[in-house]
Amino acid sequence: MSVAEKNAGQRKPTRGGRHFSTRGWVTPAIVGLLCAGLVLASYERGHGNLHKIKTKVDPQPVAEPLPAGPGGQDPIRLSRSATTIGKEAELISATFLPGRGMNVFQVDALIPGHGEVQVMMSPALASAAGLMNGLDEDANGSASTTVGGAILAPWAQSLSGTPTGTQGVLTTEWQGHRLMFPAMNSQSGTSVEGLLLNRGADSVKTDVLPDGQTVTATFHAGNFGGNWPSTVEVTVEAQLTSHDLDLTVTATNTGHQPTPFGIGWHPYFAIPSGDRSNALLKIPSATVVETDRKTGKPNGKMTAVSGLIHDFSREGGARLGMERLNETYTNLISDVGSGPVAEIEDPAYNYKLSVIPLTPSITNMRVLAPEEKPWVSIGPNTNLDDPFGAEWGRPENAGMVMLAPGATLRWKVRVEISVIGSADSSQ
Repeated sequence: MSVAEKNAGQRKPTRGGRHFSTRGWVTPAIVGLLCAGLVLASYERGHGNLHKIKTKVDPQPVAEPLPAGPGGQDPIRLSRSATTIGKEAELISATFLPGRGMNVFQVDALIPGHGEVQVMMSPALASAAGLMNGLDEDANGSASTTVGGAILAPWAQSLSGTPTGTQGVLTTEWQGHRLMFPAMNSQSGTSVEGLLLNRGADSVKTDVLPDGQTVTATFHAGNFGGNWPSTVEVTVEAQLTSHDLDLTVTATNTGHQPTPFGIGWHPYFAIPSGDRSNALLKIPSATVVETDRKTGKPNGKMTAVSGLIHDFSREGGARLGMERLNETYTNLISDVGSGPVAEIEDPAYNYKLSVIPLTPSITNMRVLAPEEKPWVSIGPNTNLDDPFGAEWGRPENAGMVMLAPGATLRWKVRVEISVIGSADSSQ
């Protein structure tokens, strides 16, 4: 018993002989009230009204749910703290959309003299769900190929087919199997780039590194809605460190039938200064795919890149200029001690990005740069355009890999940032 309670129990009677004792009627009254309250609460709970009582006694503010990202899944942001204090260019974050096939939506870097710079062409994250809404033009995920960096599977680049009885659905044949895929629009005979664009991840796991973070997303793609011969599991892993962003895509045939497969990437690398005329581009290749001038489709042949207006193979690269660029570069040339290194430099910002394929499965780089736009896409892919087209003879000649049951196809690319003139860490 506390001192205050002890003194209260020893109080003298008040004038008139009345007093209040804890051993009088007060205690039973309090106990009675508590019991009545419990009985009432039990009755109300049994009738589903307890929440009403709590609301009346202790009203709680209603929290508005945060909007989910595209595909109904929250974006994943890898981040790290800067360590060079503005002396070197370094990566500080990378944002992914697991609800949209793990699109590499944005990569942020610290550039000396310019602070935080976005190196991918993408809108604000808040508007991503509105853009990638799964409706109309985006019904099959087409919007994913217009921003950030879409992961492409089970093929990369465009794919031609024959219209079926279902509007917007195309088909082609592979070893007696009928492959079906969505057209870009109701009038098109060409498909969007892959069937992973609007697929959500089945699991996502992040981890911490000494100098960054990693994320792994798994997609139980199955047979892509009955459109592919066998079931496949696709895993996308990203690792962010100070100067590198490593992307690894692994596809495993989990079914009982062979299946054709290709993997690619469609990134939009920004030219932050907007000075495209002075930007430098290097693409290490010996040949380029020939295309039909009327259809724009490949004719199955290659031509030497040397001497062409779009030859960016020489050391140090060449000016990107303001003209339209749409080429697929083949017979990639590796640097000593590394893979083939493509580069985009922005002299006004004094930094460059290097795109380095790290697996032999990557056979080509698709490079896009529309007229006067302040960006360039450098897409490392395993297969060429229209891989099931007759012009290639066999899909394998266009880089499509036949995955036997249990077999795995691995695609890995490194994106590296550095200050112009500094030693490349890849060498």
